[in-house]
This record gives sequence, structure tokens and C-alpha cells, in this order.
Amino acid sequence: MSKVAIVCAFDTYFDRVRMLRTYFEQKQDEVCVVTSDFSHRNKQSMKYLSGADHLVHAFPYSKNLSIQRLFSHYMLARNMKKKLEEIRPDVIYCLVPANSLAKMMAQYKREHPEVKLYFDVIDLWPEAMPIEKYLSLPPFQYWRKLRDKYLPAADQVFTECALYQDVLGQKDNQKFKTLYWARPELPCSFADLISEEEVHFVYLGSINNIIDIDFIVNFLTHCNQYKPSFLHIIGEGESKAVLVQKLEEAHVPVIDHKKVFEQEKKQAIFDQCNYALNIMKESVVVGLTMKSLDYWCGGVPIINTIPADTARLVEEFQIGFNIDRENLDAVAQRVCSTPLSEQFEQRENCRKVYQEFFRGGSFANTLKSTGL
Repeated sequence: MSKVAIVCAFDTYFDRVRMLRTYFEQKQDEVCVVTSDFSHRNKQSMKYLSGADHLVHAFPYSKNLSIQRLFSHYMLARNMKKKLEEIRPDVIYCLVPANSLAKMMAQYKREHPEVKLYFDVIDLWPEAMPIEKYLSLPPFQYWRKLRDKYLPAADQVFTECALYQDVLGQKDNQKFKTLYWARPELPCSFADLISEEEVHFVYLGSINNIIDIDFIVNFLTHCNQYKPSFLHIIGEGESKAVLVQKLEEAHVPVIDHKKVFEQEKKQAIFDQCNYALNIMKESVVVGLTMKSLDYWCGGVPIINTIPADTARLVEEFQIGFNIDRENLDAVAQRVCSTPLSEQFEQRENCRKVYQEFFRGGSFANTLKSTGL
């Protein structure tokens, strides 16, 4: 039995934290979760977070791109290192970002070489942000190097998708291994309510600055030329009003379900939809999205712009269509002419892919394969 400290800076990653906690506790390890007392999602302080044992103080910030944010993350990482000095774990499992955590955990490992250190890169900052023209500037170079310089200090590095290993220049490094996001939910009962008279799409999640709104509007406008098309929205976000307005101007009706968290209620919406939108800006470096797992669990094939891991799954297992600006109209025609029999096969393929690659069992097996 080992004392395991799971270190995570952001409440937005706690689905993964909870699965990690379950994994270690099932091995009879003693687990403590160290996180921030500031919600990155809501931009406000917290006194409690389900699944957390230690809330470490972080300085508040309001903007995702700001000096205040970088300062907050750096000080948080330093304070988390101090907390680990009190806990004295045998194993540190640290989720990255914050990039400054890589530096602080590497320092802890250097001072305590007997400790096993695992990094889990589940996002790439700043590469995953739509700021491509600024990435060569010194502040962003420094931000990236906070991560890249110190990842090799770990005994093992997991990445959320294989694409990240390419971006990090570690494709053939045996120390790096892909650990896909996983979900505990089983596919629930469903009733396929799709038809060939109309085509219904669904978008799940936050509509923010990394979503390619113009591409979505352009694609749905093309679809609407071939068959009456509708967009169901599950979620909110600072760019939602812009998307809705542009679709209204394009005469594409929007059905706004607002925020829905219960799996059964989401499934009732998925049952009405032929395809789901998995569309981000080209500049965003990501190989897999959490919304994809929701879609596939719900049996909804995707219209996808995400490269690498997701594009390969879509192509190999026939769970939707990969799309770009070159084939946009061709995919619109294909979507609007796909017979229901083929759509039902795609929906079944989605559930199979979810069960094989993204349920908790596959997550645990990957961790076990490294000896963790």
C-alpha cells in the first residue's frame, strides 16, 4: 500500500481526478487529492469541492489570458509543493496544466528522489488556445517551457491523446503513454427518433472562443439547402448569442435546451439528433474532446474537425464524418443523403467505440500496464 497524492490545479479536470482516486483506492492505496480553492470554471473562490482533501489557496483572476492568471498558477504550484512537504507521499500523480506544476513537482522529485512522480498532460497551454500568432512571443515561450523542460523528471508521463506526444516532440519516447479520457457512465436506454425528412444536429458544451462559429454556420447553411436542418444546443458560453444570431440570419432553427447535466435528459435530446458537432478552430491543438465521449456514449455520430486521434477513430470505425473547408459541401450532401439504415449502424458503432476505448476499464488497464 502506498500513500498517493493526486495534484490538480483546476476543478474542470475533476472527472479525471475522481476516476484516478477510484483506481488507486481499489488498489488499497491511501489517497489524498490536493487542489486549488479557486474555481477556474466559475472564477470564484471555493470552500468545498467534492473529491478534494486539501484546498490550497490561489490568487483570484478574471481573465483566461492575463498576467494575473500566470502569477496565480505559479504561486499555487509553489504552495502545493509546500503542502506535499507536509503530506510526504510515496507517489505523486500530477495533472498538467498548470504548467508551473511541472516545475514544482520536478523540484520535489529532485529533493525526494525516492518518490515516484507521474505527470498527466491533459491539455496543452498555450498551444490549445486560439492565439497562434502570439505563440512565438517570449511570455508564451516561457509558459510552454515551464512544462516542456520539466516533464522528463517524471517516472512516467501520460498524455490525454497521442497528438500531444507529437506536439511535445516525444512520439517515440517510451516514457510517454496515451491515457484517454474515460467516463464511468454506461450507455443508457435510448429511442432513436431521427427521420429522413429532416436532419437534426446537436452541440454540447460551452460555446466559447475556441469553437469555430463561422464554420458551424457555414456547414449548417449548406445542409439546410439540401434538407431542413436544425441545431439543438445543450450548454451556454460567452459566444452562444453570436452563434444563435448567425443561425437565425441563415434561417437555421435553433432549439435551446440550455444546461443539461443528467444523462437520461441528455439522452432524450440525443435520440432526436442525427449528428453531433465536434468543431473547433484550426489553431486549437487538441486530439480528443470530452464532448465526443458524451456523443458516443449517447450513440450520436459526429461531424468532426479534430485531427489525429479523433479523426482516426471516425474514419476507422465509421462513427461520423471528418470535415474541413475543402470538403464542407460534399459532407453536407453526404449527411443529408445518408439513409437511416446507415445512420443506425453509425449509432451502434459509436456505442461500441465508447465501450471499448473510453469506459473506466480501459482507463484502469492503461494505468496498470505501466506498473502504476
